Amino acid sequence: GQYLTETGVKSAYLIAPNYPAGKDHLAGFKRFYKGEIAGEVYTKLGQSDYAAEISALRAAKPESVFFFLPGGMGVNFLKQYSQAGLDIPVYGPAFSFDERILAAVGEAALGVKNGSHWTHDLDNAANKQFVAAYKEAYGRTPTLYAAQGYDTARLIGSALKAAGGDKDITALRTALKKADFDSVRGNFSFGTNQHPIQDLYIREVIKTETGFTNKTVDKVFENHVDAYAAECNMK
Repeated sequence: GQYLTETGVKSAYLIAPNYPAGKDHLAGFKRFYKGEIAGEVYTKLGQSDYAAEISALRAAKPESVFFFLPGGMGVNFLKQYSQAGLDIPVYGPAFSFDERILAAVGEAALGVKNGSHWTHDLDNAANKQFVAAYKEAYGRTPTLYAAQGYDTARLIGSALKAAGGDKDITALRTALKKADFDSVRGNFSFGTNQHPIQDLYIREVIKTETGFTNKTVDKVFENHVDAYAAECNMK
């Protein structure tokens, strides 16, 4: 939402499945988007046919479309959107645009911009080392899920080392909260509610000689804090 506001997009049509994660994602978008909401549609979870939704958004004539349709839902939506011949710019979350999904969607995803807290081309030493090692081991670009898993292992390792073998769970918990490790995301720490404080980026789907991938085009938030941190009783 922040990126669309900054780039002057005047209206957005929103689509997500009718369940908590879908509603949360659209709420997050609206928290920072200052333009007109041309439509807000909640689909069935697991829906595969989006003809009705695409017809409705065509009639609404928005300047942009933002969707949260994870997994196969997003694959089907993007393919059908492309087949419908619409050229309204599409935006979405990183989870719908990792390399595995891009391989399934193909050309229909080209040019789509998506928000993420990580991407393979971030310019920091930990990320460069991780991406190079992953490609050497598996012959492909790591996904966001792989990056998060790697960060998790590094976090746990740093906490175990800091605790010095102490079996006291409180000592380990304290060490985990410090997050004293080099994250592939760059800046990383925990807020008072134990959610990450991190930078958020905009990526664009491109095509290279090895297939479809993302490139970083902007940073929209630096050291972003979870919106509900102040309401949480955890300290």
